[in-house]
Amino acid sequence: MKMNAKNMMAIAGAAILMTGFAACKKDSNNNTTTPTPTPAAYPKTVTIEYKLTSESGVDSASSIGYTNETGGTSNAMNVKLPFSKKLTRTVKRYDNLAYAFNAYGAGTLRMTILVDGTAVKDQKHSGTNVISGSMAYIFE
Repeated sequence: MKMNAKNMMAIAGAAILMTGFAACKKDSNNNTTTPTPTPAAYPKTVTIEYKLTSESGVDSASSIGYTNETGGTSNAMNVKLPFSKKLTRTVKRYDNLAYAFNAYGAGTLRMTILVDGTAVKDQKHSGTNVISGSMAYIFE
């Protein structure tokens, strides 16, 4: 197939238009680029709250362990429910929080980790003789 100058110009024009459309994606604010979301600035100081509540059956936990203000571990023994521990900590990106409990009896317990008042982890754990649970949260 032999191409004349007119066909070649039409193909070249279409290629330029297609390249232009692909490169310039407009958003609703008529910006020609879509900004990349920036990660949260670290280090930052946050309020952390650990909660353990009974949804049925059990009214105490034999042990509760959690990441404390320094990044170490604190433990509480023979705790009456509901349990709540608030603390303030400066965290870096990829720091983590760990939270665990053990209780004896039949029932259901709910664990929650809140960061700056927002629940970031929430789990239910049930058992007929022993109830154990653990969870972790990583700052990203």
